[in-house]
This record gives sequence, C-alpha cells and structure tokens, in this order.
Amino acid sequence: MAVGLWLLAIALAQPTPNTPPPDLSPRVFEIARALRCPVCQGESAAESNAGIAVEMRRIIAEQLAEGKSEAEIRQFFVQRYGDWILYEPPARGLTLWVWLSPLIGLGLLSFGLWRYLSRVRAQAKAPLNDVSEEEITRLEAELNTERPS
Repeated sequence: MAVGLWLLAIALAQPTPNTPPPDLSPRVFEIARALRCPVCQGESAAESNAGIAVEMRRIIAEQLAEGKSEAEIRQFFVQRYGDWILYEPPARGLTLWVWLSPLIGLGLLSFGLWRYLSRVRAQAKAPLNDVSEEEITRLEAELNTERPS
C-alpha cells in the first residue's frame, strides 16, 4: 500500500510534457516552437525533453533577459545550425526549390495531361482514309452477323 502511494505521488509529481516549467516564461516556449530539436525527429525545441532542447530553452531565456529580440535569437540559432533549425525556412537557395517543387510538379502533370488529351482528340478526328474498301465490307459483315435481327 505504501509503495503504491509512493508511486502515485511520483507519477503526479511529473510535469506534463507540453506545459512550460514555472521558471521559464511562455515567451521562451513561443520562440522555441519555431525551432527544431536537433536530436528529436519532428519535435520542436519547446516540445522535446532532450537535453539539447532544454539547453536551447535556457539560452532563449538568457537572451530574452539580455533584451534581445525574437529575430536576433532565431538568427543566433541559424548561425549555429543553419536554416534547417527553423520550422519555416526562408524561401531562398535550395529551400526555394523545396517550396517551388509542388508547383513545378503540378505544371508538368498538367502539361502531360494536356498533351495526352490532345493526341486522343486528334486520333478521334482523324479520317479513315487508311482503311481499304475490303476491310470496311468485312467489318460491316461482322457487325451484321453479331446483331440479332
């Protein structure tokens, strides 16, 4: 019974993962949400409990205390990790291709579909000059034999 109460007390004492600890301001987590955790896949520095994410939040809190702006803090992390650290990287250089690739793919798909439909329409409108009288007569005979009269 005592062990059960002790485990329950430990479980209740654990902070929930997405709530900020009382010693950091919500502004720290607001800035950290825009930054990736370098070791966790798909988590922001605000969501992750990895040691490096905790350190990033501490650095953000220190720089806010020094009076730095949000843009200066983001630039600090970009200088150390590159544009990859930002959840919304700027549209320039290689990332510009990432932003534009869906549009380019959609344009190529539309062009290919337009070309295919153009060929199908051209074939449908093509005259039957290449068909001989003998073949037409044979086809008409086959059609007449298949139809029940």
